[in-house]
Amino acid sequence: MTNGSLTKNWRTSVSWHTELKAQLAETTFRLQALRLRLLLTDKYNFNPSQPRVPRGHRFGGRWTRPGGTWSTAIDGAEIILASHEPDRPHIPQRRPERARDRNRVARRIARYIGRYIDNLSQAQIVAILLNAGWLANEAGSTIYSYLDKPRTLGELKERAKAPLPGYDVHHIVEQTPAYKDGFSREQINGDDNRVLIPRYKHWEITGWYGTSNEEYGGLSPREFLRKAPWGERVKIGLHALEKHGVLKP
Repeated sequence: MTNGSLTKNWRTSVSWHTELKAQLAETTFRLQALRLRLLLTDKYNFNPSQPRVPRGHRFGGRWTRPGGTWSTAIDGAEIILASHEPDRPHIPQRRPERARDRNRVARRIARYIGRYIDNLSQAQIVAILLNAGWLANEAGSTIYSYLDKPRTLGELKERAKAPLPGYDVHHIVEQTPAYKDGFSREQINGDDNRVLIPRYKHWEITGWYGTSNEEYGGLSPREFLRKAPWGERVKIGLHALEKHGVLKP
């Protein structure tokens, strides 16, 4: 057997092993979700399809009949909205080949769930993820992390010492611009400049830094901070965390 044949067989074996692991992980997630549904239904007599009146309205939170004024059905799950139909993004059943496309779908779903979180039960969120097994398998933890409530600065810094799935270590003062402007690695990578935040929030903040902003005279925050002192960078970095719902006001 030639070296080329050996290499080809090895790659085929690795690919098959990777695919098998993904299938096992997906099956495990589905079984766990099914167990959750059975637990809610049998033990607590919970019906995820039964709608409730939205918060802020008379009798808010009370159960109402399916098909009533407040309900709208999506793939068998009743989602309650106060004013309009949900704009839930399409989830392709087949796993997109490119990581960029998979991330785009997952981020849209994370934003959708975050927008309607007050009207979605845990079982309904699980149902959305189960609509495409690859999404639950690859992005489940990252989507759930996006739903985090804002935390104190102390909590965010402490959590950076033990990273979790679906989260990224984020630098309050951006790394690369700070390096270019002569700040030390010790200061940039110190515990006081590192926080743990949801991955998609991290990406959104990075994009925000590179987008022109009227708040900074039409410059992007990154451009505005060129040659700025450390304190000014920290101030804007904390503003970004608060603006994106990561840091408590």
